[in-house]
Amino acid sequence: MWKIPEDKSRLGMYAKNAQKAAMLQIFIGLIAIVYPLITGKLTIVFLSLLFLTSGLVLGYFTYITKSNDTKVIRKSILLILLAFLMNMSSFIGVLSLGVLLGLYFFGDTIINTQLSKHIKHAAAKYWLLAAIVALALGIFILLFLPHNMIHLLGAFIGITYLFNALALYKTSKVLYSNL
Repeated sequence: MWKIPEDKSRLGMYAKNAQKAAMLQIFIGLIAIVYPLITGKLTIVFLSLLFLTSGLVLGYFTYITKSNDTKVIRKSILLILLAFLMNMSSFIGVLSLGVLLGLYFFGDTIINTQLSKHIKHAAAKYWLLAAIVALALGIFILLFLPHNMIHLLGAFIGITYLFNALALYKTSKVLYSNL
């Protein structure tokens, strides 16, 4: 998948930016692990804003296209209601966040596994480690969905950021060594 190009003029810039991104991810991951409640609540607020925006945009486009499709109108109303419920009731927010994060962790597992297979250098094992951690977190969330444990969800976000950042940092180091 990723092969080190013959023209290495842009490789140094990518490696430098990848290291900066990895350091930022490590910083965010550590903050999320140290302050998991804030991370979990901020994630719920962000997610609810996405739902609210989706509902409003869907409703707006339904209005301007003069569509009378009740399914689309119901979906728009549902998204807007879910956005408000997520902020009013932490239980609904945590359930929504838990399911979406569980699905995210499974997707992250697949992507990181594919990266570890296609990378032909020493950093591949770090992508595989990040995939294993994401899989474990996804299984835990979907099996034991911590209903009132928003701090666990915040910590899980931090943990996955930390392991992905480690893999990205190691990849950038390999790229620097090939310059």
